[in-house]
Amino acid sequence: MAQALTALGHRIRVIDTVDPEFAHKVRAVDVAFLALAGRHAEDGRLQGFLETTGIPYTGSGIRASALAMHKPTAKIVAGAAGLPVLADVLVPDEHAAARAADHVLARLDAPVIVKARDEGSSIGMAVARDRRQLERALGDLRAAGHRLFVEPFVEGRTVTVGVLEADGDPVPLPATEILTAGDFYDRTAKNRSDLHAFRCPADLPADTARTIGEVARRAHTALGCSSHSRSDFVVTPDGSFQWLELNTLPALRRTATLPLMAAAVDIGYEELVERILRGAAARRD
Repeated sequence: MAQALTALGHRIRVIDTVDPEFAHKVRAVDVAFLALAGRHAEDGRLQGFLETTGIPYTGSGIRASALAMHKPTAKIVAGAAGLPVLADVLVPDEHAAARAADHVLARLDAPVIVKARDEGSSIGMAVARDRRQLERALGDLRAAGHRLFVEPFVEGRTVTVGVLEADGDPVPLPATEILTAGDFYDRTAKNRSDLHAFRCPADLPADTARTIGEVARRAHTALGCSSHSRSDFVVTPDGSFQWLELNTLPALRRTATLPLMAAAVDIGYEELVERILRGAAARRD
């Protein structure tokens, strides 16, 4: 991304948020182009800091970032907007793993997928096909510091849809299918190109592709997003689908899904980067 911005004629400075001098260095920039993911980057905290310093930044604002990052809350908002979402169970923090497993299975049938409530990049996720696996997953993920919720694990195709604003109007990009050999598109697969492949546009019936695109657009609007986003879905063999979550700062390396979707509608990488940069000046709620 830095290379693209330089090629577009911008003077850039790459600053890592773990740099002890980050707060000082970032005050010297005119615009912050956010190339980050996960907690502290997508959850509104960084956005809040930048707003206190008066620095425009790319992507969504504080409220949308916080809502989208906390997945159970995002699902409540999406469900209220009429989007198809899965049932879920919050795992009580005070319950031991064995009791928590009983709590979940009293409400959901196995197999289930355990997820961190507020993480990105598939951090804090595990599939459990029986009670023993569920108890182990709950114990391991809690030991790693995660607060958890659980959904039914739906066997199906992993499909993602980007949304890119044009003059303030959110426009869905072509759906992309993520092909991976694992139970789901986990962190290992995301970081190894030999463990996944993308198909864009996804091989979906035209009406399904249009509907999923419209749902992604509605999710973007319902959560109050700005500039760009990417919604993830699971599509079952019978053609039905469920909205899973929305990423307010989807990956923007050249080989990532959002640039791939943009390219499918003749938006080149540098043009995509420039459009996102221009969106930093947009008003947010």
